[in-house]
Amino acid sequence: MLYPAYRNFGNEQNETMNNKYKNLLRLISAGIQAGIALLLSLVITVVNNGFSDRFLNEWAKGFIVALIIIPPALRLIPYVMRAIQSLLGNRSLFVVRCAVSICFATMMEGIISLAVTLVQFGLSPGWLAMWGLAFVKALPVGLIIGFTMTFVIHPQMVRLAIAGQK
Repeated sequence: MLYPAYRNFGNEQNETMNNKYKNLLRLISAGIQAGIALLLSLVITVVNNGFSDRFLNEWAKGFIVALIIIPPALRLIPYVMRAIQSLLGNRSLFVVRCAVSICFATMMEGIISLAVTLVQFGLSPGWLAMWGLAFVKALPVGLIIGFTMTFVIHPQMVRLAIAGQK
């Protein structure tokens, strides 16, 4: 398993973790999710609308939708990790983490850009092209977030979860 010590984070049955650490991990996780929602909704709104007079209103709508979409989308990541591990077999941890980062970024960017574009434009003519453009132009930001999450933030949270189990 890629991150065995972290697999039960958030699971109420994991009674070995100190409540202080559980609460800290939840707080950090909520902050990260809000940061991702803020950044991705900003980029997608700029791509979709530019800095027009409706920018702040559209960005606020995009942020709220992204904030709602991110937690359920994150629930898919363990399944993606397992699928990648089974596909890549005995590849190095670095290769697996790179693949997870790319899949995480593509999945999150696709879902969030779809939701934000739909909220901002509805099913108006050309929305599919707007979504595709938003997805492609915002993907580099999503990739930076994906690699940062996989290589920097997630290992730190795993260490924190391990510390809470002692």
